[in-house]
Amino acid sequence: MPRGCGAGGAGREPPPAPPAPDGRARRAHGPFRFRFSVRDRPSPAQPSPARASPAHLSPARLGAAQHSSARLGSAMPRFSVAEARRCGDQFVQFLRDTGREQESRRDALRSIYNQEFRGSRLCPWQPSCALAHAETSLPRLCRTDTKMPNFSCVLYALRMSHRAQVHGESVHFKKEKRRVVVADQYRRPRTSAEALASASASGQQPSSDPQMPQSRAKKWAEFIRGKHGVEIVSEHDQGNGYIRFPVVLGEPRTVTILVQNRGVEAVTLRRCQPLQQSRELSFTDEQGAMQGRFLLLHPGGTYPVQVQCLTTCNGYFHAVVVFEFTKEPDEPFSIRRYIAAVAESQLAKDLGPSAPFQPYQASLQRPVTVVTEDGIPPDRYVAGSPAAIPHRGPQLALQPGQGSAPWDPAVWHPRTVLHPRAMAGDGGVGDTLLAGAMGGCSQGWGGKPSPAVPVAPLSPLPSSLKNELEREIPLGTYQYPKSLKDTILLGPNARASSSWAAMRSLLESPLQAGNYQQKFQLLLHLEEIQMEVDIRRYDMQDVPMVQDRALLVLDVPGVAENRPSVLKGDHLFAHLSSERDRSPLVQYKGYVHGVELEKVRLGFSSKLLKKFVNNLRFDVTFTFSRLPLQVQHRAAALAMQRGLSSLLFPSASCHKSLFTGTFQPRWFDRKLQANEEQCRAVTHIVTGMSRPAPYLIFGPPGTGKTVTLVEAIKQVWTCFKDAQILACAPSNSAADLLCQRLIKDIAPRYVYRLIASSRNYQEVPADIRPCCNWDDKQSCYVYPSKEHLGRYRILITTLVTAGRLASANFPPGFFSHVFIDECGQAVEPESMVAIAGLLTAMDQKTNPNGGQLVLAGDPQQLGPVLRSPLAVEHGLGTSLLERLMLHNPLYKKSSGGYDPQFVTKLLWNYRSHEAILRIPNELFYDSELKACKSDELDVRSLYCAWEELPKKGFPIIFHGVCGEDRREAKSPSFFNTAEIEVLVHYLKKLLQSRGKGGCPSVSPKEVGIISPYRKQVEKIRKAITSLDPVLRTLPDIRLLKVGSVEEFQGQERRVILISTVRSCSEYLQLDQTFKLGFLKNPKRLNVAITRAKALLIVVGNPAVLSKDHHWQRFLRYCREEGGYTGYPYEDESPAEDGLAADLHALRLSN
Repeated sequence: MPRGCGAGGAGREPPPAPPAPDGRARRAHGPFRFRFSVRDRPSPAQPSPARASPAHLSPARLGAAQHSSARLGSAMPRFSVAEARRCGDQFVQFLRDTGREQESRRDALRSIYNQEFRGSRLCPWQPSCALAHAETSLPRLCRTDTKMPNFSCVLYALRMSHRAQVHGESVHFKKEKRRVVVADQYRRPRTSAEALASASASGQQPSSDPQMPQSRAKKWAEFIRGKHGVEIVSEHDQGNGYIRFPVVLGEPRTVTILVQNRGVEAVTLRRCQPLQQSRELSFTDEQGAMQGRFLLLHPGGTYPVQVQCLTTCNGYFHAVVVFEFTKEPDEPFSIRRYIAAVAESQLAKDLGPSAPFQPYQASLQRPVTVVTEDGIPPDRYVAGSPAAIPHRGPQLALQPGQGSAPWDPAVWHPRTVLHPRAMAGDGGVGDTLLAGAMGGCSQGWGGKPSPAVPVAPLSPLPSSLKNELEREIPLGTYQYPKSLKDTILLGPNARASSSWAAMRSLLESPLQAGNYQQKFQLLLHLEEIQMEVDIRRYDMQDVPMVQDRALLVLDVPGVAENRPSVLKGDHLFAHLSSERDRSPLVQYKGYVHGVELEKVRLGFSSKLLKKFVNNLRFDVTFTFSRLPLQVQHRAAALAMQRGLSSLLFPSASCHKSLFTGTFQPRWFDRKLQANEEQCRAVTHIVTGMSRPAPYLIFGPPGTGKTVTLVEAIKQVWTCFKDAQILACAPSNSAADLLCQRLIKDIAPRYVYRLIASSRNYQEVPADIRPCCNWDDKQSCYVYPSKEHLGRYRILITTLVTAGRLASANFPPGFFSHVFIDECGQAVEPESMVAIAGLLTAMDQKTNPNGGQLVLAGDPQQLGPVLRSPLAVEHGLGTSLLERLMLHNPLYKKSSGGYDPQFVTKLLWNYRSHEAILRIPNELFYDSELKACKSDELDVRSLYCAWEELPKKGFPIIFHGVCGEDRREAKSPSFFNTAEIEVLVHYLKKLLQSRGKGGCPSVSPKEVGIISPYRKQVEKIRKAITSLDPVLRTLPDIRLLKVGSVEEFQGQERRVILISTVRSCSEYLQLDQTFKLGFLKNPKRLNVAITRAKALLIVVGNPAVLSKDHHWQRFLRYCREEGGYTGYPYEDESPAEDGLAADLHALRLSN
């Protein structure tokens, strides 16, 4: 019996249980309940003779124990072995989540249990809450005085359930076994009513071919199937009813389609009718079947129909042709063919699919039981061994005998235990928990020397171990319960109807203080579950790895573009491809030690390294960092615990100014004096008259939102000598920008940029390095104590990294102001990370000088990127700023505009030419924006005389293209080579102009290309940097940025080119379902257009784009103003438009 739990020690068996009423012995770990003490001391309930004897306890200690036990008396709660085991399971999970599952020292584990896990304010386990946690799927905020089993009892329960082995002072936890099941929220079961209601919609499944639902595929298969012996054939058949042939510009091309009667009876060809037809295609036949003349086709007969194409534009020209027949006495029947002619340049051919498209196979996600072998995180990869040192300079590797004892990869020695998982920024794990030490020289496996290789001097590795920042508020694990995943998998059927109804009830309830924590934690759980599904898209099979000393190197295509996102400190799983069908499956956990282009360096366990040979094949499963989710869970819980209701759901202002007297600022940015809205916003922020309500800066594109925020920070810093300011943003780039602008007028000794350890230091801008937390002497990021950070008056972090500060538990009221820039890009719980536990809300009675929260952003631009459709549907995609503006009366717009006491809308646009600004202004900003005139040479008018403009003075080109949506290999992303041809044409004209043709010289870094699809971005980059013989030789061509709309948000370029890609209306519902592309996502259109300062070029298919209300308005504007060129376009009638949509929806592309 464990110490404090009755007789015996931790290594002894318990005494026999009291006999059951029927005389049989009762199992010790069954219904019999031990008296587990709250503290780690002997229990008076079942005194152990061995431990009570003087041989084991001195009289003083024995007396003290008896006195303490008598004093506790009946206050000590009882815990069953099952309860202690549950607590132990939670503790083991806590160790895994904090990266310390390899810790085996009993004393160290006891310290972690008592000081961190057991005494946590955010207790991960509580017996009284266990049922509630399981039923509601929501972690709860527990009291600090929660009674829990002591460490010895927990260890005993784990040992008795074969979850742990205890040998003296060493404890080894068994390898984790788990069933891997994913729950795709796009594929969740539906009720019959839901299925019926969506029968006509084209909802797509991400884990199947998103081109067409199965029912439509069956319909198309029926349409193209030969019937009664009649077949439609062509030498250009591509399969699946698809006929495709190439054409050359300006040269007519004729292709013959044969109608064959292979049956034994005659049939009548009644008509050949193109239901939808590009103007470039024409159809002819000898006997007038195209005009409706009947033709008798005898057995064995063949009738030719000619298709002719003539075009002067590259593109994709198609038609659907219906062949109608009768055969007595049967019913009439028809057969259809999809016919396409393609005109493309050599560049388009070179950019074509590298391999046929292969839809993602959901069958790869079958449930499997796995056993995990842990790897070596970066901070256990220790200095002192050449095998553990990254390349830094060309030196010879040590040979055996030149260093200390030979390095054994199977042995690493724990050196010290640090704080649990410290927080990284922007989704990376980064920070480390354990340090290790390995000595020795570079040796190959089996003791043979490795060849001499360049290594670095024996010096410490860059790491994040210099962590003095307190961790007084621990970070819980916040694992979602299995019951929630089961609810999603089962859907609203009979077995899960009550769980489904309870979940829907919480999701559909309005957000309020009473359900704030519960609702957001459920939404975050839903998001995590879908993230698990989506990350599986990047899984790799049968891929080789190569060994680089003690690390293995894996090639991951796309990792440089965060597809998938892999940062130092993250981990992935790999198992041998030859063992994929085994159960249980042994998988190896590999920690990321570095990412170089598309190569990922991984630290695996010694078991794998011992049997590794180069090019051994693996199946690889990627993961994501849970850290951002964890800090958001905690923030949602702390928000209500810290009494922030008046800040999150404000109803009024207390009308108390922070500034005594009249505010007469000395403007740091003198240009603001001419802008009434910016001056008003700064004044209200400094006086703090909105408190406790947040103050909002509504900043449309190019209106100086960040400039206004920075000026407000500087004024607060000047006016309040005791002000402590926290400035945050969702991304590192936005936080860097805040820092760069602040240190222009504020000495760096007052400013501190706290950066997550997962960030590559080389990416940190040079001008902010002197005031960031990088230590050059130690070559690592450092995290100073609260006392040290308190010396700085302005701290700047990303929102997630602000969780470090929340963990440190600064005194209430320490931060007087919290500023969040680009707040619209963050989910509300992410914004709360920088607020809950850091900012004390104002209360007129108890805290009249409470802090000021300032949010800056634009709810009309792109919000956070989310995965879960359920979470998006029920509000997780709505930022804190947008929620306040949509649902709180204080921030609603009235007939007189916004109330300046709570919100200021900036109106003067300093970025774009007024022609570029017009449509976004009209569609999104109530036509209130005004283009600011410049007295100097206005860069916004530089291209108004460019010879390529369809109309001089109107710096917008809409170039119509009839292209083709294509995909390749296993990538679900789309590309359109016809559009890339047009982009390359305009790029050459721009970059080779040298001031000729009315086009001023422009460098590649002043040009940006935006496309919503990753594959199109990839193909454009390839075209301009590798394939086009002119562009690839231009200086600095790689500085020309090509990216998604999200990558360009917050940026601007003198010239912006946009490739819309979409040319097939069958994918419109796909875009709407998964929030892809420009169509059905007006915020993406708004951001893309408003990045341009002087010239905007849009390339796209007008027929498809016009189906969206916002794009139709922009297209009509371009035509009215004379900016349209390219493929001839006329508005389709509603009937033709509907027919086209129906036909596209039925076709399957190849």
